[in-house]
Order: sequence, then structure tokens, then C-alpha cells
Amino acid sequence: MCEMLTVIPYLGGTMFSFPSRHHPLPAAASKLSFAAAFQQPTGLHPKLDLTFPVDALSPPQPSCVLHAYMTLPSALFIDRYQFSDELFLESQNLAALRALSGEQDLEAPDWVVDSWGSAALFELAHPRVSKGGDESTWTATIPTHLRYVKPSNASSTSTLSIPAPVVFWACNADEGTKFKVNPFDRENLGYDGLFGTKTMFYHVPPAPAKADGDIENGLLLDLDVPVLNSRFAGWVPMATLAVVLAGFTWVIWKLAGGGGSPAAKEAKKKQ
Repeated sequence: MCEMLTVIPYLGGTMFSFPSRHHPLPAAASKLSFAAAFQQPTGLHPKLDLTFPVDALSPPQPSCVLHAYMTLPSALFIDRYQFSDELFLESQNLAALRALSGEQDLEAPDWVVDSWGSAALFELAHPRVSKGGDESTWTATIPTHLRYVKPSNASSTSTLSIPAPVVFWACNADEGTKFKVNPFDRENLGYDGLFGTKTMFYHVPPAPAKADGDIENGLLLDLDVPVLNSRFAGWVPMATLAVVLAGFTWVIWKLAGGGGSPAAKEAKKKQ
């Protein structure tokens, strides 16, 4: 005879739990979001503005610090030397450039760059007092720089698709929290590897994007950058040569006394 095996499912509560590193914002700070947009016109030095509502810009815990993590394509780069000036950082509402990896050549054009791009971690100097001020928003500005992009024979501009930055609060975990025993946790997979082992992250969501194209979820930012139109490239060497010759001729004429000095002209008027 065959014996029947009955499996009785366990209908009780969870028997174990593990602390997590990454969290959504708590209910008290759920109204906080950020808007990311490049200043217009962009030119060769695009500046990214991160705008927050002041009345919701409160950390989940006193130990939390606001950060922004950017991933840039090879056509854009960060100049780390800009961020060694404390006055410059203060003017942009930044506290520090905490980490920079990837391509960091400041002179190379885009078509000779081998790397995929770069990634940068910024600490934002968020206001300590979030209520009672006159401003309804607070903005941190991250300056970037554009490499020379390959010429185009169709247009004088090109569109770059740039991942929107990840904005989060980095907080010290409570004493006694043991993240290392979590079998479901994977460490050092991204920017969390730039922090200590007892750091918790509260993620700030992007505000609903007001996009004109197909991307409406705020995950990508479109940036129109100037490029050389190859149809007019032949005029560039000739125009450059003409300007250099004109400048050289003017300098030689001045050195040879052409037109006389201002004092000599004044003396002639008196005569």
C-alpha cells in the first residue's frame, strides 16, 4: 500500500528578517523629489541644476547627508580641479566632489576617448534649515564640460542622452546593525561601494518629467550640444588664416608707429 504524505503549509508570520541598505523615503519626507535640467543655452560648458522643494528638504535622520551620483557619457566630463575651490563649491551649493572614476582627460576629443565615460559622486550642501525662508526651491548646480564631438553633415547640433543623476541621503546605520549577515545583500555593485559598510541609503525620487519626446519618466536627460557642420568645414581653415593674418598685420602696423601714440596725436591737435 502507498502511504500518503500530507504537507501542511506554515501560515504564520515571517520567522526571520535582514536589514536592508536601500530604502524609499519615510512617510514624513515622502513629498521630497528633485528636478534635473541643464541650464539654457548649454554651450560648451553645460551646467546641470538639481532643484528641490525647500519645505520638504529635511533629512530622514540627523546623520544623513545629501548626495548625487552622476553617470556621464564620453562626450561630457568633470574637471576635478574646479572643485578644490571652497568659494566655487559654495556658489554652486556643493560640499565636495567625493569620487570620480572613468575618463578624466581634459583635452581629448570624443572620438579618441576609449572609455565609456565617467562617474562622479557629489555631496550637496543642502540647507540645514528647510522651513521659514523666502525661497520655495533650493538648487545645486553641477558644472560639466563638453568634448569636441564628431562633425555632422546634416546639422549643427547633436543630441546626447544622459542618465539622470541618482539622488539619495547617506545615513549612518543604527549601532548593532549587521548588514554582512544578509544573504540577499550584494555589496559594492555601484556607488554604495564608495561608502562604509554601515551606511543606509534613502533614495529621493525624480519629479515627474515634462518631456517633449518619448521619455517621460525622468530617467534620461536630452542635451543638445553644438557640433561642426562638415558642409562648412572647408571654410574654417581659410577663415582662421584670414583672422590670424589680419591680427598680425594690425600688430606690425602698431609696432611700426602706424597712427602714432595717443600723446603724439594730442600734441598735434594743440599745434
